[in-house]
Amino acid sequence: MKTLRFFLPLFRSSLCWVLGLAITGSVNAGERNAPRTSSATVTMSSNPDLSGVMNIYLDGRIDADVMGRLNTFAYLKGRNGVIVHLNSFGGSMRAGLALGRRIRELGFSTQVGVKGVSSISDEAGICESACVMLLAGGRFRLIQPDSVVGVHQFAAPDQATSQQVMADAQIFSAATVNFLRDMGVSTQLFSLMAVTPTSAMQKLSVADQVNLGLMNAGKEVAVWGIESEQGALVLKGVQSTISSTVEIQLACTAQQDVLVAVMVDAGGKGQVRSVDLLVDGRTSAVELRQPVQMMGRTAMSDFPPKAEQLVEMQRARSVGVRFRFDDQRQSMYAIDVPTQASALIGGFVQLCHGAQKGATVQR
Repeated sequence: MKTLRFFLPLFRSSLCWVLGLAITGSVNAGERNAPRTSSATVTMSSNPDLSGVMNIYLDGRIDADVMGRLNTFAYLKGRNGVIVHLNSFGGSMRAGLALGRRIRELGFSTQVGVKGVSSISDEAGICESACVMLLAGGRFRLIQPDSVVGVHQFAAPDQATSQQVMADAQIFSAATVNFLRDMGVSTQLFSLMAVTPTSAMQKLSVADQVNLGLMNAGKEVAVWGIESEQGALVLKGVQSTISSTVEIQLACTAQQDVLVAVMVDAGGKGQVRSVDLLVDGRTSAVELRQPVQMMGRTAMSDFPPKAEQLVEMQRARSVGVRFRFDDQRQSMYAIDVPTQASALIGGFVQLCHGAQKGATVQR
């Protein structure tokens, strides 16, 4: 018992190093876009964006009641272009973690902001404390440069006993670290929270948000790898954005030629009239092996790139295609090519051109 009495004062003095989230009024409540102080409302814009984007607005305190309001829009699960705009000083950390996971389950994107006076654009908002967990939950986290994003420590309820404080601190700390890892956000964010007193607020610049992985600018990391399909090696790259998913495959034919196939979630926009190769934003013509095929929302095309195009692809930072549709519209779809992927492309091309003709299978 004496040991416990000795450690409790030390724990209280060091509690400021334990992560948590609390409501704060660090931003002038008189500002027009200041969040509500009551339990958050969750509403959808009556005027969906003409591009197909669905805007949901969450404004107010984060508490257990907000989950039911968010679930009102669960029928939109998996739909492209659903953005939850957040405007909140924070609230319950427990509710924040649960809401963040639910937003990810639904596949919604997040952004800090409020509905603008005009229907053309939204305005800057505030997302602090527990609200940051909701922001991290978005599959795609969009930047709103003028918005305020801030974090600080957990504030234990006044009526909590020392034992309750210790238990909650351990549980919430572990839960928050695991949550950030699951969401693809750097756990350094946890450290920033832990060293910021509850009476203060650590504001995160846009650069901070990007470097911590809290923002991904509307696209996931491109995934590249070599797979085996029907006995042949295929180099595949996949990347999803808030509006589409692009998959690029490089295959080696029995004639030792590289064949490029591109699958794009084009959203069923119509019949594709022509296709160009897109390398670092520059286009060049290709000769399709067959007309572009539409399978639901997905447009599929394949073509043998020219020698100079292959060289450009190996040096590229992004590759993709430009589709021209019958109604004169055009859309560009690209996937990032990090250094490692560039090396894979170069190695694959060399392997294909140097392989024995009997070593690969015709696709």
